Amino acid sequence: MNKRFFTPEPSIFAHRGDSANYPENTLAAFQSAVEMGVDVIETDVHRTKDGHFVVIHDDSVERTTGGSGKVSKLTLADIKKLDAGYRWSPDGKEFPFRGKGLEIPTLEEVLVEFPDQRFNIDLKDNVPAQAPAYCEMLTSCGAVERVLTASEYRGNLKAARRLLPAMATSASMWEIIGIFFLYRSSLIHMKKGTAADAFQVPEFYGASRIASGGFIRRLHEMGARVHVWTVNREADMKRLLSAGADGIMSDNPALLKKVMAEQRP
Repeated sequence: MNKRFFTPEPSIFAHRGDSANYPENTLAAFQSAVEMGVDVIETDVHRTKDGHFVVIHDDSVERTTGGSGKVSKLTLADIKKLDAGYRWSPDGKEFPFRGKGLEIPTLEEVLVEFPDQRFNIDLKDNVPAQAPAYCEMLTSCGAVERVLTASEYRGNLKAARRLLPAMATSASMWEIIGIFFLYRSSLIHMKKGTAADAFQVPEFYGASRIASGGFIRRLHEMGARVHVWTVNREADMKRLLSAGADGIMSDNPALLKKVMAEQRP
């Protein structure tokens, strides 16, 4: 396990950068989070038609830009023409970042721009074949030890773990479901360890409380961390830290930093 990635704990994760004050997943949002002193920036990547990893959450560009289309059907040149600040608004009326030159960055641009910052990178496309190019890019940027790779899809993570065993990874959706089922069935003692360094979960999934103190303690016994998303209320942050969460992801990292300052020894 790459323990250096997880120091200090509990960790402050800026969800898509400082997305409370800047358009998500842009260099401006990341710069604000870096200046704020967050521990980790959580972000997402999709791959373009011509094989570039670009930093965007959705598989299409409509929600955050003035353009349209699937990322996988657009070239990097197409992506770079889009205004990544087009739809961001603090009140639904004003659009202060339109026409300000904000682009959808490539992952390589982000890692080069912020060479000392740790990133939690979610591989959104269910394409294990992308792992060699992704891992090669992390290696060429000297970013392996400051990246945790996450994905909903186990195939992506298995391929990345095989290629970069020193890199931190989170659990896939099915890994989380499997462990939680064993826990709820009182059979979790059958599971001695996990390939994932961290379980990144919501506090609740439907009526089920995932990030309970008991589940967190059992995952700790298995050698895994627990990071909870996406937490924006102060009371929720305090409750989860008291339950033993090792990190919290928030759209409001400034508030989380204040709460964390009160909790850290």
